[in-house]
Amino acid sequence: MIRRKSMRAVLLNPDGEILLMKLEDPATRWQVWVTPGGAIEQGETVEGCLRRELAEETGLHHDVRVGPLVWTRTHEFDWDGRVISQREEFYLVDTVSFEPKMENNPATAEQLAFRGFRWWSTEDIRNAPDTFAPKRLADLLEALIKTGPPEEPFDAGI
Repeated sequence: MIRRKSMRAVLLNPDGEILLMKLEDPATRWQVWVTPGGAIEQGETVEGCLRRELAEETGLHHDVRVGPLVWTRTHEFDWDGRVISQREEFYLVDTVSFEPKMENNPATAEQLAFRGFRWWSTEDIRNAPDTFAPKRLADLLEALIKTGPPEEPFDAGI
């Protein structure tokens, strides 16, 4: 089992849309929409990890301001024939809409799994037949937009 801690960016634009990445498991062809982010490296800060991951995965290089920790979750999943136990922290990152590009990602496995980007509204997520992580992303996003970041981060569930 691979154990890791991952930082994820809830990239939210002024229209209340969130940027998600579609990934496909190479072994099973199962697809899921996720927030950009990834494993924190030894000695790296949360902000440093998110800046690196956003640059690698979305091409976002402008002055990224990492906001508050809004959600957490811990889960185990199978990916490419391996079991991964992952603890995730989701940080709000307000941004303008931009055209994301995965051009700087050095991880070949991530490049092979990547299927695309999309800016999603809460309504679009709620009405889509696709799989999202966390599963209740539409409800989480709706609450975040209506009431702002929570006073304390909470478990987003699987």
